[in-house]
Amino acid sequence: MTVSLILNNRPVQRAQLGTLPNLPPNFAVVYPLDGGGWEVETPKHRTMTQRWLGKHKLCYVVDLGDHRRTAKLTKTPLTCKDQAHRFEATIDVGFRVHDPVAVVRGNLPDVLRVVYPYLISKIRPHAAQFAIEEAFEAQARVNGVLALPIPLPEGITLYYCDVQLEPDEAAREFIRSRTKAGRDSEIGRLQHKAAVGDTRHQEVIEDIRQEARIERDKRERAALAAVRLDFRSLVLEHLAKHPDDTERAMDLLMRWEEGRRAQALDQEQRQVEMVRYMIDKGIVREVDLPGLREGVLGPSAGLMGGMLPSGAGAPAAAQALPPVARSAPPASTPTSSAPTPPPTPPWGGTRPDATAPAQRPDAAQPASPQDASPQDARPVAVGLAPVYVVLDTSAAAARCVSQLHDALRSLQTLLANSPDVTSAVRLSVLTFSDTADVRMPLTQVTWQTGIPDLPTGNGCRYEPVFQRLLELVPLETERLKQQAARVNRPTVFFLAAGDPTDGGQWQAAHLRLMQHQYRPNIVACGIGAVDRRTVARIASPAEFAVAAQPHADLAQATAQFSMLLQNTVLHLGRSAVAGSSELRLERPQGLITLEDVD
Repeated sequence: MTVSLILNNRPVQRAQLGTLPNLPPNFAVVYPLDGGGWEVETPKHRTMTQRWLGKHKLCYVVDLGDHRRTAKLTKTPLTCKDQAHRFEATIDVGFRVHDPVAVVRGNLPDVLRVVYPYLISKIRPHAAQFAIEEAFEAQARVNGVLALPIPLPEGITLYYCDVQLEPDEAAREFIRSRTKAGRDSEIGRLQHKAAVGDTRHQEVIEDIRQEARIERDKRERAALAAVRLDFRSLVLEHLAKHPDDTERAMDLLMRWEEGRRAQALDQEQRQVEMVRYMIDKGIVREVDLPGLREGVLGPSAGLMGGMLPSGAGAPAAAQALPPVARSAPPASTPTSSAPTPPPTPPWGGTRPDATAPAQRPDAAQPASPQDASPQDARPVAVGLAPVYVVLDTSAAAARCVSQLHDALRSLQTLLANSPDVTSAVRLSVLTFSDTADVRMPLTQVTWQTGIPDLPTGNGCRYEPVFQRLLELVPLETERLKQQAARVNRPTVFFLAAGDPTDGGQWQAAHLRLMQHQYRPNIVACGIGAVDRRTVARIASPAEFAVAAQPHADLAQATAQFSMLLQNTVLHLGRSAVAGSSELRLERPQGLITLEDVD
């Protein structure tokens, strides 16, 4: 539907205006002038005489009335913020002519071709700022920014405009689906919560029932503890609970009593025959019979006193003689064998006079294989494995010091619960920041071993650590050789969280340590922001360099180092017990090797 505000599409004479159909009550007559320009006639500006004199002039009639139109945008829909969905727009607009000359000059066949494009250009930028479900907010924004009245250069004024926005069909389906999914999710969450609550309710009830069963079982065991569980007592308990079964219970008791008497008579007869045999063979004399009754036959001897054979004067002699003492079986004589020489240590040599722990005169030895107790079957360490745990307590590791303390406590628990391993492992703890300190000297770890505190400090110098290890390792290795025939190469677990602040000095000290006869194996582990290349240079050999993942926080990385420490120390101890010096990293998930780092 088109709207043309010029009622005649070609000029007509002023006198012929009455022939125009549907002439509105409010219009303007526009005359083109001979010299150019235009003249406008309205009922307010021309008299009757003037209209009569100019009745033969050519003119255009322009509608000055108010017009209202409503249209729905379909060809140019409004996109929303995500540019994937669209708003459906319905525009109700009112307009009138304020400049008839501009209307005639423009000669618009359809004024709506000017009105709607102008409104769309104003509405589209604002609609694009809202999501598809914010149609009401977008509508309020659009209607708020249209400052009416709005004059257009085509001579038309927009005096009224109301825009209604709503999602199109595809967007409505999307919103419905999303709303339904949200409702389903909420229903599922509530159902899950109800199911969890019901399950917990059932578990609580089951726990109460189980506690009641345990309590009843405890009371029954306590009651049975005071009851003699021999045959006679069991029959009496049965009779107390089932008094109607008296006949059967009495029959069982009589049969049991008859069997007991028959067994006692049979035993007495065997004892009499044994004594007769011993007298006939000259093993005992008749004068020894009283002592034989008390020392060998026991309480039943009085029952058989009249059955033993006796000679003249036997009772008097028997009264005068003491009882015959029991003869103790002769102790087994242990056999001696040549001692096996102790195995040669894998490095560093041994003292010429060193003896294996089994050959020391103060060691307790069983008299014979039959005398050995099950506790003596525990593995005895063939060698010793010194372990040094070096921990970074500089400012870079301040946030994980408590976790490092927990790692030492976990290692103590592991060793204390593994007596075979703790007999072979000797543990020392060192910390470093600006200086290096021995927090726990080399010792065998038990439940009574105190876990040292790990105070933090400023600075992060590596050189004092390697210098201190160079002092401790040879001295303590020699001391351990005085105690055991085999001492494995020491193992150092070096945890670094910060980069060294002493330049290249630490590398010279590290080199001196690695060139010593008693050089240790160094397992280097990097956590936090430490340079991985520095960690790779510390490890010896290179495959013993590991580091936490770059994204792992200090607490997580410390837990991974704790697992590495526990697993590897456990393997070291078992290898030493077996007479081996194998060192194999038990690397947990989360630690990566650095042997390929330059």
